[in-house]
Amino acid sequence: MHYPKTMLFRVQVVPGVLKCRHRSCKLPRHGLDPRIARYITEASFEGLFKVPNLEVDHALITAMVERWCPETHTFHLLHGEMGITLQDIEVMLGVPVDGLPVTGSVRMDWPGLCHQLLGHRPLDSIPPLHQNKSILAGARIRVSWLKARFRGPLAADATDEVVQQHARYHILVWLGSILFMDKSADRVSVMPIQFLNPISNAKRYSWGSGALAWLYRHLCKASEMKAKQIGGALMLVQLWVYSTFPLICPVMRPPQSLVEAGPLASQYVI
Repeated sequence: MHYPKTMLFRVQVVPGVLKCRHRSCKLPRHGLDPRIARYITEASFEGLFKVPNLEVDHALITAMVERWCPETHTFHLLHGEMGITLQDIEVMLGVPVDGLPVTGSVRMDWPGLCHQLLGHRPLDSIPPLHQNKSILAGARIRVSWLKARFRGPLAADATDEVVQQHARYHILVWLGSILFMDKSADRVSVMPIQFLNPISNAKRYSWGSGALAWLYRHLCKASEMKAKQIGGALMLVQLWVYSTFPLICPVMRPPQSLVEAGPLASQYVI
C-alpha cells in the first residue's frame, strides 16, 4: 500500500512503569517497648506507627502520575479534577496537620547532632566524588547504619536519655520511609532530628503539610517525560485511590473497636 508523501506517522512512546521508592517499616516482633512508645505518643506520631507495612502498587502509582497536572496539583480524571488534601493525610496516615510549618536549618553539624540526640556519631562525609560510599552524605544517613546501632532490645535498666535516643531513631526512620521518602532508597534525612529536642517539641509542627508538599514535588517531577522513578508519600496516594475508588481496593479488615481505632491505612489487607 502506498501512502501520500505528505502523510506523517506519529508514534506515541508509552512510558514504562515508574520505579516507586519505598522502604518497609516493621515494628519489633513483640511491638515497641512501652517506654519508647510513650515518647512517640508525646511527639503525636502514634497514628503513623499504626500504619501497616503495605506493598506499593507500582502500576497504580504510575497510572495516577500520568493523570497528574503540575499546574493545579490535582489528578485529571474522566469525571473532573481531584486532589489529595491535608484531611486525607491526617485521616489515612494519622499524621498531625495543625501547627507550625516544618522549616529549619539545612546546614548544621549533623554528625555532632546525631551524637547528641542519637548517641552515635557517624563518620564525617567523604568528598562529593565518592560521597555515595559514606555513611552520612550531606544530611542523609544510611538506614542500615542506623539499624545496626539500634538493633537490640532496650535494656531493662536503660536511662531516660537512652530511651529517648531509641524513640528518635524510630521516628526518624518512619518519617523518612513513609512521609519523606527520597530516591536514594537506602538513606533517610536527619534534618527532622532538629525538631526532636525535646521529643515533645515535634507536636508543635504540621508534619502533614510538609509531607504533602514533598509529595507534590515528587509527583510534579515524575510527570516529566524522562522521569523513571518517584519518591514521596506514595502510600498516601495508594490509600487515597483505594478510598476514592473502592472497587479497586484490596480486602479490608473488619471494623476495629474504638479502643483499637487507628488511621484508615490499618483497615486494608494487601
